[in-house]
Amino acid sequence: MGLFDKFQKKEEQKDNVPPADSTKLDLKISDVEACKIDYTKSVEELIAFYDEQKIKIAQGEKEYLNGEFMQLGYGIDFIGFVQQVFHVTLDFEEGVVPAFESVLDALSQAFQQKKLNEEMFNDVLKKAAGFVSVVVWKNIGGGFISSNIGYGVNIKGTNAFVYNRIGRRLQGDTASDMVSLYETLRKL
Repeated sequence: MGLFDKFQKKEEQKDNVPPADSTKLDLKISDVEACKIDYTKSVEELIAFYDEQKIKIAQGEKEYLNGEFMQLGYGIDFIGFVQQVFHVTLDFEEGVVPAFESVLDALSQAFQQKKLNEEMFNDVLKKAAGFVSVVVWKNIGGGFISSNIGYGVNIKGTNAFVYNRIGRRLQGDTASDMVSLYETLRKL
């Protein structure tokens, strides 16, 4: 059974199940981790920083061994992926959000047409979530959160599970676009 068959089956199952009692949801969210990375740096400087810290982590230093650092790595990987596949240059500035949404739309169509497999879906999902997290931290601020339903950003006490939102967007939910999410987060 392929990725899209699984999603279709889940959607069909949801239609046959009575609404869940929201009081039974066992949502576990980590404490907010304040960002330690200096996002005033350029993409090139952030890549150099990431590479330097990866070496230090391999040598046993744990200062940046956290979710935020992982998201930076995924975000850097996403920039490289988009450049290679779409020949589009992204950075972490907020002006890139509409281009990011266009890339997600193209990827969503490819996944829906079964041109890409489940492994690729999961890889793109985590990298795209890392990318948008860094864009948010660089331009809006906030911290890192993780939970049993995904990970995301926290801005002024509000949690935004960008991983889940991007997952829905890649599955074809156009209402889960990144432009409206980013604008909402900017207003917090």
